[in-house]
Amino acid sequence: MGTLLGAALLILVAYGAVNLLSGFGKVNTEKLSEKGYPESLVQLVERNPETEDFVLDYPKYKGLKDIDVSKEVTKGEIPHFIQWDERWGYETYGNDFLAVTGCGPTSLSMVYCGLTGDTEWNPYRVAKMAEENGYYVEGSGSSWELMTSGAEKLGLTVSDVSFDREHILAALKDGHPIICVVGPGDFTDAGHFLVLTGADTDGKIKIKDPNSVIRTNETWELETLMAQIKNLWSYSY
Repeated sequence: MGTLLGAALLILVAYGAVNLLSGFGKVNTEKLSEKGYPESLVQLVERNPETEDFVLDYPKYKGLKDIDVSKEVTKGEIPHFIQWDERWGYETYGNDFLAVTGCGPTSLSMVYCGLTGDTEWNPYRVAKMAEENGYYVEGSGSSWELMTSGAEKLGLTVSDVSFDREHILAALKDGHPIICVVGPGDFTDAGHFLVLTGADTDGKIKIKDPNSVIRTNETWELETLMAQIKNLWSYSY
């Protein structure tokens, strides 16, 4: 009897999840809204289908979890953290979920953890530091100062990078990750922070995009990135 009851409950849970999908397996955003999902999360999954599981899991996982990123961090390698990770993405940053507004703190956290091997400054902690120090700008997201004076508060050394191919490649070759802010294009309709981590043998750039696993797994022509970059900084420790 217990087995039958367990199976029935499993079917009900599965039905609830499937019922939020359209006939094509995509999230039915109208049903999400009807069920009381926050509108910013509904809009998030409309913009970025990669966030589907994160958004659907909101009722189950909302609320801060114990955050341990130690298994993802190796000193000297930049980890890939996602702003919509269920460990911190449901928390607020500024006037919205960190999943929506947290590309800046998540990018800085990746650089800090990778350079130092220290896991103390995970994306949530960096976001709180940013709020406390005025690096969050209402309606705009993280200010550029988070990447300079904010990074220095964490003990990182920040350097300006000349906006030309040779200087960017030289910084990456020397092991200095670069955080850049990009405008509308391949990554965003507005503004977005991401990390450049190196170059392959063909000169294509490796990135860590805090909002996309798919884009992170691609390599990018530097000229494509430079056409979208608004500013950039390199880091050491």
